Amino acid sequence: MPKIIDDLVYFLERQVDGKYQIEGEHGLADLGNTVPGFGDRITLTIHNAGISIMEVVGRHFVRHYDEASDSEWIAWFIIVQSIDLPEADDLFDVINEHYRRWVRAHPDE
Repeated sequence: MPKIIDDLVYFLERQVDGKYQIEGEHGLADLGNTVPGFGDRITLTIHNAGISIMEVVGRHFVRHYDEASDSEWIAWFIIVQSIDLPEADDLFDVINEHYRRWVRAHPDE
């Protein structure tokens, strides 16, 4: 029986139609080998453009078994929802400034 242990963590968000959609995926190593937990926030900033913040509201450790091939697939699925924070603009400004300083300090990376 092949056992496939997926090293990706999948982030799902429920859409207005009630169905889940994969919003992103990250390698477990990129997350410091730590699976995000309830209340953790995942933030995406786009330089000089904006910020998106999602909060973890659920997580599932999935073992999917396929009888036909006698194989098993194991992966983490994290349920997130978009949140709006009153301080999001201030957070974005701080992250943007820190990024600018990092780029100046590490121009070759």
